[in-house]
Amino acid sequence: MESVKKEMKNTPLRLYKQPGAVMITAAIVLVGALLGLMLLVPKGERIKAGQYQVVYTTSGQAYFGKLQNTGGDYLVLKSPYTAQEVKGTDEKSQPQTTLVKVSQQAYGPEDVMSLKSEQVLFWQNLRPDSKVAKAIESKQ
Repeated sequence: MESVKKEMKNTPLRLYKQPGAVMITAAIVLVGALLGLMLLVPKGERIKAGQYQVVYTTSGQAYFGKLQNTGGDYLVLKSPYTAQEVKGTDEKSQPQTTLVKVSQQAYGPEDVMSLKSEQVLFWQNLRPDSKVAKAIESKQ
């Protein structure tokens, strides 16, 4: 009988009879679960691959296109457009805003733009029925 009691002293069940052992174990499990959630659940909004996005920079410029990533040192925007005001022909007409494809500018850049993530204020998915998304679709 004494040998059974000696074996019982070092079993895991015996340890849980110690005051606070269950609380410490529960706290460790809770902290592990929270850390796992923080690492596995994506931060912020997800890119909707079939839609266009707008990226606002610290310079006040907005770019429209297909955002490829939201992490890292640079955000990559494919088929980027920018908004440009065009003045009317007469003095009374209001200026119109039009979309200009970045790759069609005079200096001839490629159809991909890398934006330093430190220079990006925020980005948003555009609804497919938005005026900007429809304008881009009509230009392609």
